[in-house]
Amino acid sequence: MQPRGESVLTVVHLGSGADLVREAAAESTVVAGADRVLSVGEQLPETPPQDPGDVRLIVCGLTGSLGVDALVGLREAFPNTPSLALLSDDDALDDALDAGATDVLVCGGDADRSALLARRMDTVATTPVEGSLTARSTERLLDAIDDSFYTLDTDGTLRRWNSRFREVTGYDDEELAEMHALDFFAGADKDRIAGAIDTVIESGSAAVEVELVAKDGTTTPIEYTGALVTDADGTPRGIAGIGRNVAERREREDRLVRLRQAVETVVDSAPLTLFEVDADGAISTVRGETLSQGLGRRIARGDSVTEAFADRPRLRRDIETALGGEAVHELVDIGDSTLETWFQPALDETGTVSRVICLALDVTEREARAGMLDQIQANAGEVIWLSTPGKGSMDFITDSYETVWGRDPETLVESPTSFVEAIHPDDRDRVEAALAEQRETPGAYEETYRVVRPDGEVRWVHDQSAGVYEDGELTRIVGIASDITVRKRREQELRLKNRVVETAPVGIAIHERAGEAAPITYVNDRFESTTGYECDTVAGEGVSVLAGPDTDTDRLQPIATAIEAGERRSETLVLYRADGTPFWGRVDVAPVVDADGAVTHAVSFVQDVTESKEHEQEIERHLAEFGEVLAEDLGVPLREAKRRLDAAADGGSETELRRAERSVETAVSLVEDLATVHSFSVESRQLSESMRESAPTPTSHDE
Repeated sequence: MQPRGESVLTVVHLGSGADLVREAAAESTVVAGADRVLSVGEQLPETPPQDPGDVRLIVCGLTGSLGVDALVGLREAFPNTPSLALLSDDDALDDALDAGATDVLVCGGDADRSALLARRMDTVATTPVEGSLTARSTERLLDAIDDSFYTLDTDGTLRRWNSRFREVTGYDDEELAEMHALDFFAGADKDRIAGAIDTVIESGSAAVEVELVAKDGTTTPIEYTGALVTDADGTPRGIAGIGRNVAERREREDRLVRLRQAVETVVDSAPLTLFEVDADGAISTVRGETLSQGLGRRIARGDSVTEAFADRPRLRRDIETALGGEAVHELVDIGDSTLETWFQPALDETGTVSRVICLALDVTEREARAGMLDQIQANAGEVIWLSTPGKGSMDFITDSYETVWGRDPETLVESPTSFVEAIHPDDRDRVEAALAEQRETPGAYEETYRVVRPDGEVRWVHDQSAGVYEDGELTRIVGIASDITVRKRREQELRLKNRVVETAPVGIAIHERAGEAAPITYVNDRFESTTGYECDTVAGEGVSVLAGPDTDTDRLQPIATAIEAGERRSETLVLYRADGTPFWGRVDVAPVVDADGAVTHAVSFVQDVTESKEHEQEIERHLAEFGEVLAEDLGVPLREAKRRLDAAADGGSETELRRAERSVETAVSLVEDLATVHSFSVESRQLSESMRESAPTPTSHDE
């Protein structure tokens, strides 16, 4: 720095070398006179000898017994004044600088010391002082920075360091005071550091990236920068620098490399094209073949947008819009493919668009799936829904929600849990509890509940769900709610029919038609009480299980045939209970058909008609008794009359006699017929009396 052309009012001198200072002041172009120097000896007065505002330079001679504390005191007395420390050798150079000296002059050798000091005084006097930093405050400042600070002698000996340097190396202050810069490195890195020191000495600065070996043997990548420290004459006094840990930077660089490789791999393997367009409209880079395949021609580096997309005005317009600074994102149909395109302008440091980054992704399959999803949403009979685990949002719902719930699906967008409000009050608490558990275990959720539509109609809904996971984390819940109202009504009807069958006052058996002899698969309670056969006992048996010694097979076989053929039939015949007792039974069979009219089963109805049969037999008995009376009272006289008529026929009127003969024959025939009826009635009564004697005592159910 060139000295200023103004004089200093006062130079305050402390310590030895007063004569040398005055000689130098006389030669100085800034101080301009020995009388400008105020020497105070080796003891600084309690009261400053001069108004600090008039002092432009302080000189502290530390060549004798005076220590750096005197310089510290002088700096505190004149905090805004530049200071020059005079040393007899460079042993205390760092201490003087730490004490706040603006510059240091080593007064040794045979050189013209007064002239040298005069030039140094001119330089220091014109050096501005920015605040007052004591050695201790300087140490705190250096310790506060994140990087390692160091100073070296020109031979590489470590002279000063901050706390961060100590932490990185792992050595304490006493150990560091004895170390050389090369002691912290190994192998080729040691040579790099030695070369960097030489470069600093020769050119003034250098930077090098090496692996620092700490005391415990661990290594840390450090980028060191160093600058040469010289005295006023330009003589190298040492090196000061900073060491920055670049482990994170290296990691970021490695990640960027991996990311770039990953992007290139994805682009090369995925159905997309990544390309850049310069500000002049030329394509600068191209990666991926998707766009070229869609266009039917190759897009290459150096092509102009106008040429590459000559028949695609929409793409040209999008790129031009991006070159104008506006990002564009849209779907474009090219041939049979659908491409999703992004055009992002990239700005330089002035805010001007320097290029456009373009991405074209083939989403043909995705759009096809989206179209299918739209069809499902519009036409699905089931209510398909997709929500966040906590029902914070309903991401998808089919239009059938309105059919079942009677509410617009858009209401779920505004209030995702509003569907709960429509659940029947008797079911709501149960469903809400299940929904709370659904957040943790969506696959276990399965509920059936009623929904009350706004018009008051009640619908039955079966609702179940499953979880959607990404990297093991539950991100969505998908579910399907089915309208089972019709099924519920059928179930109710079926339960009613089952109750009718169970409580019917006639025995009912259901037969399979697939097996041999149409096996029984079900019987109701009345069948059990009538026949004595329980369902488990009679299962797998045919209707012949009710046959016994006196069962008329000519009547039983048509029943079995009708069951197997799916026809109707009715017969009354003697059947036998499980305990072997006979009874008169009426058996009616009918086919059971499905919705298509195909016969799947047969049903047989069994009634105990013994009582009605006995009533018929009672009538027959009365007829038989009447026949006996007629046979007994009329038979003999009529036969006698016929005998006499036969005898008289020989002499009487032939016509009359023949008439009398026919009348008598008719009467005799009638009597004989009544006798036959009597014989049949006796046989039937004997069977009925046997049934009554062996019949079980009626139960309360039978009654």
